[in-house]
Amino acid sequence: MNNTILAILQTLNILAFVTEMTVKSTVRVIALAIVLGEYTWTGVQVIYNNRRDIVATVNNIRNDVGNKFVYAS
Repeated sequence: MNNTILAILQTLNILAFVTEMTVKSTVRVIALAIVLGEYTWTGVQVIYNNRRDIVATVNNIRNDVGNKFVYAS
């Protein structure tokens, strides 16, 4: 084989490798996006279903912190 054919084959090998890595990375990114979307959806459902308890707890914390800054007369 001459140098031209070797150069073409090496270039094709490099392009194949780059293409393979790009496809694998893309698939992983898509899978990660799907999993994160599912986690987000589940978290939103939990927060929505418990929103009244969360608001009550936050109000209690806010009142407790506010009472720390009130001067006793």
